[in-house]
Amino acid sequence: IRVFDMIPIRAAAVSAVLATADAFSAMPAGAFAPGHTGPKLALRSSVRQSKVGPIMFETKVFKKETIEFSVAPDPSKEDILRGGRDKFPLVSKAFEGIKKVGVIGWGSQAPAQAQNLADTFKEINLEIPVAIGLREGSASWAAAKQVGFDEAKGTLGIQDEVIKTSDMVILLISDAAQANDYKTKIEPLLKKGATLGLSHGFLLGHLESVGQTFREDLDVVLVAPKGMGPSVRRLYEQGKKVGGSGINASFAVQQDKSGRATDVALGWAIAIGSPLLFETTPTS
Repeated sequence: IRVFDMIPIRAAAVSAVLATADAFSAMPAGAFAPGHTGPKLALRSSVRQSKVGPIMFETKVFKKETIEFSVAPDPSKEDILRGGRDKFPLVSKAFEGIKKVGVIGWGSQAPAQAQNLADTFKEINLEIPVAIGLREGSASWAAAKQVGFDEAKGTLGIQDEVIKTSDMVILLISDAAQANDYKTKIEPLLKKGATLGLSHGFLLGHLESVGQTFREDLDVVLVAPKGMGPSVRRLYEQGKKVGGSGINASFAVQQDKSGRATDVALGWAIAIGSPLLFETTPTS
């Protein structure tokens, strides 16, 4: 880095130091004395007193664990689920009633999640096809075929048809496409009572910003791997030989019309190879 390139950085740093000094000088005398609760310190205290409650979830399929992260006077508990290939056989129970999974898109996450799901289903002899749905003429068609998805097998097709024929649709298209197309080109095609799967909360935020919601008859779940798609795939394959390999994931349930949405989300996360699962919300 050249010296004159650093001048703006140094100027910004000096400004930040001066601003901090001004903030402290404006505080009343004795502000840091024991027992003093000036305005700024009182605000900090009020934030500490606003605790986040325990994060708990219920599952009828998997065995969860409750972890205590701290002790009194400010305890914090959270339910987690440990994944692993030994949990794969339970995926069939979690996916009861689902006869076809459609993965829409071919970006970072879609190739990894679709291949991992298909491999897991094959390993446990679960006869649920995983089909890739792409726009007609998509440049990704050849890439999907190269890793084994194929029209003749019913595992590669036009996006609209895959959506209409799937019981669970995992929507992994771009943010712009979700915003533009979900209400007009995707949701109307979803089966009644289908499960919509997302891997981040953008779509929910977009719908709320325009005063819309998801269709009431749908289950809406989220599984968000904490890594890019290529890592999700690479570590899943590594996990075939090395125990514990995988990318952790958060999960969330936005709508649970069927009463089974949590187990579907957990089964999805287990099937793509996540070794540790923890609950969040689509908005956070």
